[in-house]
Amino acid sequence: MAEMSYVYPDRFLEEMKINSALRDRRIFISEEVDRESMFKACYLLDRIVELDKKEGTKNSIELILDSYGGAIYHGLALISKIETLRENGYKIVTTVNSVAMSMGFMLLLVGSHRRALRHSRIMCHQPSSSTWGTLQDMEDSVEEARILWAKLKELITKYTDITDEQLEDIKTRRQDWFMWSEEAKKLNVIDEII
Repeated sequence: MAEMSYVYPDRFLEEMKINSALRDRRIFISEEVDRESMFKACYLLDRIVELDKKEGTKNSIELILDSYGGAIYHGLALISKIETLRENGYKIVTTVNSVAMSMGFMLLLVGSHRRALRHSRIMCHQPSSSTWGTLQDMEDSVEEARILWAKLKELITKYTDITDEQLEDIKTRRQDWFMWSEEAKKLNVIDEII
């Protein structure tokens, strides 16, 4: 008698994400920004571009965000990919369903057209890290966090009307900057409320 195996619902979700990406040109980022999720997103973007090369088209691609954030290094990889696609003539639409926080916020910013639902919650903050080891290890970790904060500030001020002074204020006060879609639109974090 053959053993029956149970297919976990996550497999269905993953299949839906892949089919939607290739058929509808819509990539869902609904998980933590980490090595695996960013690899998947970059892979799907590459597949879409390969299909476009065969068909001779460059239609828009949508990234649907529902992320509380995650790893800066891996998020920067996807940001690099998106910026390159934009430079090569692609329209990249970033849409916030419910949340775009921390690194999810950063992914939102680099779209050529950025949208959010009326009651979406968006949040920007300084990087966080934990340090351990020798004093030198901890000092190196703090220095790397400063370098990453400078890179994030560069991107934020490039793509929005948020000023360096406003960013330094959230760093000094050690606060997360939460905003609703209306405030995000006023700050040029998004282009449209849908």
